Amino acid sequence: MRRKTLLASVGVVGLLGGLRGIGLAQVPALVHHQGRIAVEEALFDGPGRFKFAFVNADASQIFWHNAPDGDGDGEPDQPVSIRVSRGLYSVLLGDVSLANMAPLAPDVFEPPEVYLRVWFDDGVRGSERLIPDQRLAAVGYAMVAANVPDGAISAAKLAPGTLDGLSAQVATLTANLAELTRRHEALAASVVSGLPEGVPMVSTEAGDPELLALGLSPFMSVPGQGWVSGATQGEATARYGHSAIWTGQVLLVWGGTLGGGVLSGGGASYDPVLDRWAPLPAAEDLGARRGHTAVWTGQTMLVFGGLGTTYLNTGAAYAPDNFSWAPLAVTGAPAAREGHLAVWTGARMLVWGGRNAAGLLADGGLYDPAARVWEGVPTLNAPAGRVGAAGVWTGSRLIVWGGTGESGDLGSGALLPLANGTVPGAWVSLSAANAPSARSGHTAVWTGQRLLVWGGRSGDTLRNDGAAYDPETDLWSPLLTAGAPAPRAGHLAAWTGQEMLIFGGDTAVGPTATGGAYDPASGTWRALSGAGSPRARTDAAGAWNGAELLVFGGRVQGAPVAALQRLNPQPAWYFYRKP
Repeated sequence: MRRKTLLASVGVVGLLGGLRGIGLAQVPALVHHQGRIAVEEALFDGPGRFKFAFVNADASQIFWHNAPDGDGDGEPDQPVSIRVSRGLYSVLLGDVSLANMAPLAPDVFEPPEVYLRVWFDDGVRGSERLIPDQRLAAVGYAMVAANVPDGAISAAKLAPGTLDGLSAQVATLTANLAELTRRHEALAASVVSGLPEGVPMVSTEAGDPELLALGLSPFMSVPGQGWVSGATQGEATARYGHSAIWTGQVLLVWGGTLGGGVLSGGGASYDPVLDRWAPLPAAEDLGARRGHTAVWTGQTMLVFGGLGTTYLNTGAAYAPDNFSWAPLAVTGAPAAREGHLAVWTGARMLVWGGRNAAGLLADGGLYDPAARVWEGVPTLNAPAGRVGAAGVWTGSRLIVWGGTGESGDLGSGALLPLANGTVPGAWVSLSAANAPSARSGHTAVWTGQRLLVWGGRSGDTLRNDGAAYDPETDLWSPLLTAGAPAPRAGHLAAWTGQEMLIFGGDTAVGPTATGGAYDPASGTWRALSGAGSPRARTDAAGAWNGAELLVFGGRVQGAPVAALQRLNPQPAWYFYRKP
């Protein structure tokens, strides 16, 4: 095999924000890297598996790698899955929202020379190091600004007169910017209105009113890619009430309710690159169950709780690398429960809420898989006990919202901060002003800045509205409903990095195969493609793998379904030109 990089490391082009709770003198540890990859002289296209490390010139020292290096060979053990389009890829190194991506610390850039080393696996030929290593440009070293104490740079350190007239300069610049904006808008309008015949313009909107108003006419369209059905050979048995998580390489499906109400204690893994299923080994002492939770730690899947012949507080860790299960510690574990939520904080599995034979629960626990130790979480000022709550991990906080309480659906929530993902602080209630109406069967995703809550039901009323919550300001803002999918509950939601995807669920006419994509930057909805015969279902499970939405399982009128299906949510393109 021959593999080479073209513009292999266009490289470190900037530092981006996004971490919480840092001082003004700190620079968030995110480094942008992009490049182009070819395999056998052909530009690669599809999900690629990348590994990254920062090393010195001869790689005798390793300053950082995206995942642990258990065998000490200098290559990280786990890859980061990145979508490659026509050979081009882009990634934020240190972005912990990506599976198998470790955080970056400012001291990584203290050595005088730091090089980026990259490995690539196309899913067929195995992992290979890209040559040469790329030296980081000076912008990466801006991260050492985190070592400058807050307030260390004062006016006394500036040259005399530096600040004189600053306000007037700012006012002048503001006025100039306003004038430039006005000229840009006028120029853009004149360019469009003055387009010669035949020059095309592209929109993602069919019948774009702005382009039609300018006298342009549609003449062709390029549809979205549509749904693709996965292999059925070796496919996991049809089920609902199961879990499905993305590891960075495969989708792990486990547990749930099978046909005839029989509970499952098994599962399978699906590799979208190879379009291949493989059974998971049997988990000794991990009984069949539904309503459990599963999280991915970067190395293992942690399964906890659920309902078997009784409510359970047991679980196990599955390691795909060696196809082995190991039981979770029982000592100190939270009470048995199902319908709870669980998140991975980067260091612990955080479990909260749910119900058992004693009723609704408002407690939980933190599990350290390395030490195999459980710890409690605060109950003071915790939100009211509930089942079916939506929860997200922001990188520093758990946010809980909605669900069903003692008196019905809830429109309340709270956040729990955890220092370093390990030490819980105090619960803080979320503002009720402009919050969504009380509901259950809804979904929530974290965008990196805001919690997006959508859909569900309020009593007998299905919803197709929602709101965005900013934990920094404790403010809610409603999501626009124009163009939103039909009201539904029991649907699936995923965050792509740019859009919230909604699919399936129960509508007023039964299970649906429709969905939508919401762009919080523009506040607009668009419909997901219906090409490829997506399967109508509710209570499905799935995940975003960096390039596609993977959906598996669910039920229709109480009967379980399987039907692994995948969607690249690229929108349709509509072309317009002057007649």
